[in-house]
Amino acid sequence: MNVIPIESKQIGYVEYDLERSCMIAHFMTGEIRVYPVSREEYAKLAASSDKYDCFVRMTNVCAARAAPSSGRPLAGAADIS
Repeated sequence: MNVIPIESKQIGYVEYDLERSCMIAHFMTGEIRVYPVSREEYAKLAASSDKYDCFVRMTNVCAARAAPSSGRPLAGAADIS
């Protein structure tokens, strides 16, 4: 899928890695994070009129999925920078 620019001071753009089935977010700081999202979820982001809000919702869902049973939140993303 295509690179999607995110209109944000924090996030430059995201792209989808078909081989790993994940979204890769490129932050303005140079940080890169990988989020486990489906192609369908990524397509919803591409079609969204507010890509930043959609990105935030998607990454919050990823964090909720990754939270341990103790209830302590995790980042929900792998830092590959």
